Amino acid sequence: MSAPKEPGLKRSITLFAVIALGINGIIGQGIFLLPGKAADLLGPASLLSLGFAGLLSFLIALCFAEVASRFDSTGGAYLYARKAFGDFIGFEVGWMTCIVAFVSWASLATGFTVVLGVFVPEIRDGWAQKATAAGLITILTAVNLRGAKAGANLSTVFSMAKLVPIAAFIAVGVFYIEGQNFEPFAPKGWGGFADATLIILYAYVGFEVLVVPAGEMQNPQRNVPLALILVLSFVTVVYLLVLGVAVGTFEGLPGHDNPVAAASALFMGPAGATLIGIGIVVSVFGTNAGSALVGPRRFYALAERGDLPPILAKVNPETGAPVPAIIVNYIGAVSLSLTGSFAELAALAVLARFVQYIPTCIAVMVFRARPPEGSPATGFRLPLGPVLPVLTIGLCLILVFNSDPAKLLKGAIALAVGVPLYFLSRRFEWGTRASDPPDTGP
Repeated sequence: MSAPKEPGLKRSITLFAVIALGINGIIGQGIFLLPGKAADLLGPASLLSLGFAGLLSFLIALCFAEVASRFDSTGGAYLYARKAFGDFIGFEVGWMTCIVAFVSWASLATGFTVVLGVFVPEIRDGWAQKATAAGLITILTAVNLRGAKAGANLSTVFSMAKLVPIAAFIAVGVFYIEGQNFEPFAPKGWGGFADATLIILYAYVGFEVLVVPAGEMQNPQRNVPLALILVLSFVTVVYLLVLGVAVGTFEGLPGHDNPVAAASALFMGPAGATLIGIGIVVSVFGTNAGSALVGPRRFYALAERGDLPPILAKVNPETGAPVPAIIVNYIGAVSLSLTGSFAELAALAVLARFVQYIPTCIAVMVFRARPPEGSPATGFRLPLGPVLPVLTIGLCLILVFNSDPAKLLKGAIALAVGVPLYFLSRRFEWGTRASDPPDTGP
């Protein structure tokens, strides 16, 4: 008699929930807080750096869309790299996705205390700030222990709620734009274009979370590419409108820490500033909810394929929640939220994402030449042959090499830490190398 089948992840996430997860994963605090920093480098020309960051994100997302259309398993960039380049490269990419998981969540939880501190100043620093961040992580972990559907529902609610104040800011502010605020267009020249783009790119990172829980999505080979394209198109339009209103209405934009709220106070009054402030809080809370859902699935994906201890691939048979992976992600996020600052955590999280982006773009060409076993004969395919993935890789490398060397060093250290873990997984035979779940499924 055959052994009973291990319980697996449940396919409970709809297309609408996938789109909401993508919007929630991208629109966080970046678009509210970063325009001032970008404008300080480029002035109104920061609109072009935002457009360039959006173009790059869209190109990366298209590469993710083509590769994702070949899979329906949980894992995202880790799964793609493992299939395209073998165990070691796949492990290193997967390890960095795990680093991103709890580093990003810790930075978002810490950022939540900053934006909520506008209304409750006592939690902006000290023990109260750390307790608030840890408490937020604890609450969202408890929700996700109930299963992916509960976590996705929470993400969907906040995805919709955060769009209300953004829509109000754009709809009212567009009537108060003054043309002279766009002159001079590039008061400091173009030397800060790369730095401004890297800053603005933080407002876009997170779209890759959309592909991670594919094993819990309905019809992922269709829904993932479709959702990626729809989400990035929508977000780019929203971002350009928000920054355009901020530039056109607020002369004090360059260097301001909270420019969208400040601009709204000018044309909407104190009530408007309060509305936008509440919107920022809701937005950052929603992004935290998305991180709580996606982060543990990264650990689950590595454990499922034998790259981390198999206990992390265990799921609750009733809820389908990967409970041990959720707990590990919780411990890592809480620990970092208690020890690190938002700026330090965010810097490492952004750069670490390029370790996912670049291999996925290369995998587009690898899978065209050597399709993964069991992948569908038809799927989403980029036009122009290898032109778009090669262009995307080049743009990513330019931004990486224009990054702060100290941030690059931190990323290199994180990669190095993964090397002994890889050999430990082989030494203790945590999983069978051939045990990958099939690339196609129900």
